[in-house]
Amino acid sequence: MLEFYFSYCGVLKRLRSGALGGEMDRLAEHFFALGYKRASAKIYLSRIGRFSQFAATRCGRMPIHQDVVDSYLCTFTTDSPRIGAASALGHARRVAPERFMASAPRVDDDPDTPLLTSFSDYLRKVRGLEPKTREGVLLGGRRFLDWFRHHHPGQNLEALTAEHVLAAVAASAVAIGDLRYPHRSNFSHPDISSVFVLGWPPRPGSRARRPQDAPLAFGSSTAAPCMG
Repeated sequence: MLEFYFSYCGVLKRLRSGALGGEMDRLAEHFFALGYKRASAKIYLSRIGRFSQFAATRCGRMPIHQDVVDSYLCTFTTDSPRIGAASALGHARRVAPERFMASAPRVDDDPDTPLLTSFSDYLRKVRGLEPKTREGVLLGGRRFLDWFRHHHPGQNLEALTAEHVLAAVAASAVAIGDLRYPHRSNFSHPDISSVFVLGWPPRPGSRARRPQDAPLAFGSSTAAPCMG
């Protein structure tokens, strides 16, 4: 069925030689049966073929582990081709599920992971921060959440006020031996200089506008200059 979409012998040989080589004709039939236009089907088959070659170097003809899929998707530096590849692999999973290993459910004992993941997406999509910059802000956010949970057990993050932020900054200053700033009532401390840059300047007594903004207040001072 691949011959319906491709005519060159070299292309056909390459498509049939990867980790999913034995399934490529089935995939071609799949797109034909779904009524995909020829040009669109060729794009999907080419994407699957590229992944198939990549997977062949990792697992040969063995079932493909999710780590291989994740590694391949990480090779894309922009969203559009990564989404296109993921969409094509979705078709491959439906047509040949036996070629993919079912992922064991991950047990994540970190209660902050969902919040920090959402916050990272916010920093990337809305604030436009580069990966290294996000890492610094997220590290500061995690430290703040640890402090908040330790000093205010059982309290929801929705109850966060600017006083909490200032107290956390003071505690941080004491911890690092920088005692010049703990008693100030403004936001001049280096540990929260990124608050103004990122547009989250709460006033004393005010509530945080969004729970995901809270970690910004404890972000690293090195994050701001790296914004991109």
